[in-house]
Amino acid sequence: MKSKFKLRLNLFDIVIIILALAAGFLLLRLSNADGGGGTVLNPGKQLTARYTLELSNLPLGTAELIKPGDRLTEVVEKRFVGSVVSVEITPYLTTSKDTYTGDFILTEVPERRSAVITLDLPASDTGSEINASGFVLRGGINLSVTGPGYAGVGLVINVER
Repeated sequence: MKSKFKLRLNLFDIVIIILALAAGFLLLRLSNADGGGGTVLNPGKQLTARYTLELSNLPLGTAELIKPGDRLTEVVEKRFVGSVVSVEITPYLTTSKDTYTGDFILTEVPERRSAVITLDLPASDTGSEINASGFVLRGGINLSVTGPGYAGVGLVINVER
């Protein structure tokens, strides 16, 4: 004799099923909350970010090669990181210890220069970050860059939106 399968649901089973359906519906609504047709990422507002990069410890004569209009590329991932707007060349200063007093002082290194470069970079502002095709621009990051005939390592010291 074959037994027939009977679906027996009690009140507890019905409540669990309703809660699972409600949670699934809520997750589906939250994942499409931006109304972007299934797109979750927000591309952000397009802008031209202006930032300042300080290249330090450049050999004598290298800083003079940097000219407005140069396109700088990041060394590791070969990404465009901006066009030079202006350049200010300063002596390279480093900290050293005064042997007589024990104080730390700034000293100029005679055959080295620093270049403070202002750059423009087309990017998008998502509110939480400035992103230029995967390059996230932030103050305080180190950049190894190359330009036409020169290269250097520097620090982003200022970012304007």
